[in-house]
Amino acid sequence: MIRFDDVTKTYMRGQHPAVENLDIEFTRGEFVFLVGASGSGKSTLMRMVLKEVAPTRGTVYVAGKDLSRIPSWKVPALRRDIGMVFQDFRLLPSKTAYQNIEFALAVIGTPRKVVRRLVPEMLEMVGLEDKGKRLPHELSGGEQQRVAIARAYVNRPSILLADEPTGNLDPATAEGILDLLAEINERGTTVVMATHDRAAVDRMRRRVVEMVGGKVVRDEERGGYETPAPVSVISGNLPDDSTHREEHPLDDEELVADWDGAPESPAAERESSEEHAGPAGADRSVEVDGPDAAEAGTGPSAEDRPVAQDVLEEDLIDEREARRVRESEDFTGDFDQDQEELR
Repeated sequence: MIRFDDVTKTYMRGQHPAVENLDIEFTRGEFVFLVGASGSGKSTLMRMVLKEVAPTRGTVYVAGKDLSRIPSWKVPALRRDIGMVFQDFRLLPSKTAYQNIEFALAVIGTPRKVVRRLVPEMLEMVGLEDKGKRLPHELSGGEQQRVAIARAYVNRPSILLADEPTGNLDPATAEGILDLLAEINERGTTVVMATHDRAAVDRMRRRVVEMVGGKVVRDEERGGYETPAPVSVISGNLPDDSTHREEHPLDDEELVADWDGAPESPAAERESSEEHAGPAGADRSVEVDGPDAAEAGTGPSAEDRPVAQDVLEEDLIDEREARRVRESEDFTGDFDQDQEELR
């Protein structure tokens, strides 16, 4: 259903990849938790599935289709088969719960007769059949999230992506949202949920994929939130500190070997093939034109382009780090120029 084939995503040249050498597959009908500290690459993974960003290297497949071969005018059709649920709900504030769900159908030209049938069905499924006429501000946080889920699922997508859907909710309400997502999964939809909700992961006991520094360090069936793996940040086994991670790289064979259940690192799996593929430093970057050029570092700087409203947490972290590096380089360049003029 979703497959990443040696995927690396670097937003700006010279900075650490948001996702690096990613090889993973989510099969049809799975329920998968993506866990990891902020900045670990979870949201970047989801944005690549939606084709909001393109990988710098590697290939992403969704429903058997190579996303790099899908032209921009076909992207809306692709996204009709992918539902997206956000932590901050992103409902239209001037529209009622009914109208928010209706809007998702109207934009794809669904006949009015079908809309009148589907929207009440969705409101009933999420337990809000009597609150369709209420505006978002008249609903509780849990009710707003239910509307957001109904809007994402009303087209019966084969894939549902959820980015921290329980992050702003109390435990009891979060449990209800999880039950709703589990029900959607039981109807055949693949659910991929990025979360920091320890209770949710431990309660559901589904597949758990943990990311650290853009790499998958754990892929466990029926897993829990914490793990004895020494490469886990969320379990407190590795400090949530980029400097420490640079000093102790994730593909260190001795570190991984300390944990019997740790998966072999992607770098180790490719070691023998890279010995025959040419110099390790060979440039495998991709030249990008158009909107993706800015993301790859070949287009305008971050200051010259507007910040999209749907930029997620990992991207903001990447942007701040890139800006710090760029400002440091600018200062060094100006200092060298002044010294040359004095001489």
